[in-house]
Amino acid sequence: MIEKRLEELCSLFDTELERQHDVLALCRSQGEAARTHDVECLNAKTMALEILFRDSLEAEPERHRLLHEVVAYYDLPREKQTLTDLIAVAPEPWRRRLGEFQSGLRSTLDEIRRAVRGNAGIMRRSLRRINLFLRLLGGPDEGRANDYDARGSEPAPSSLRPVVIDQRG
Repeated sequence: MIEKRLEELCSLFDTELERQHDVLALCRSQGEAARTHDVECLNAKTMALEILFRDSLEAEPERHRLLHEVVAYYDLPREKQTLTDLIAVAPEPWRRRLGEFQSGLRSTLDEIRRAVRGNAGIMRRSLRRINLFLRLLGGPDEGRANDYDARGSEPAPSSLRPVVIDQRG
């Protein structure tokens, strides 16, 4: 009976690890799309990530149910109900499979974190450039003391000051 539960749990963990590999690939693709300013691709990768996150959340209750059954079988005390402690008591070949899942998930999540941090940096730099270009093209100046109308009671309507004028003037 426990062998069947361990097999099911390992199978669910294998599926989750594959899903996280897909998340990593999509995060890397998002970074490339952000670097090349491919908004369409960026949006498509973001939608695909949303689907993977939803799938992972939907699979979580079944993983937890099986994990609780296995932990209960081995009668692990509450403070020892971790994957590391389960690996320590599980027989082979599940010990090896659970260990491979644990190390694979750790390294994949570390890579995902690095990719997300890198992507955030790219997007922040892009946003700063966009804001700079908007200011250079004559966007409204914010926070100036003379932003009020002649009576001083209402904010003055913002206006765009043309910075670039074509040949016709």
